[in-house]
Amino acid sequence: MSNLNSKFKKILKDIEENIENKDDLEYIKIQIFNLYNLFFEELNKIEEATTERISTIVRTQAELQKKVENLENKIKSMEKELYIDEEDDFSIICPYCNNEFIVDYDELKNEVECPKCNNIIELEWGEEHNRM
Repeated sequence: MSNLNSKFKKILKDIEENIENKDDLEYIKIQIFNLYNLFFEELNKIEEATTERISTIVRTQAELQKKVENLENKIKSMEKELYIDEEDDFSIICPYCNNEFIVDYDELKNEVECPKCNNIIELEWGEEHNRM
């Protein structure tokens, strides 16, 4: 901005040195100053509009970031609810001795032996556990 001011002053000085008629000189200086003010008013309007647009973009980006984070959290929650890892363990309660024990998921395995009473327990994984 200071560079522009110094150039403006230099132009005014050059005009003063080359215009002899004082009335003409004063008229020219006033018109140049008016032009200078119009130019800066337009620049200020452009700056304000640009600043407002940037602020709007920043606010929108922050809102979108929150929405993305919420969606990511929901997806993670859904994954935890829906995803069954083939290596997950399942708790089984023996119908004969009420012993609770853990078995690995294996859809091919139809029965398991209770480690306490040694009775065979038939496994029914159900439709939700069938894999294709």
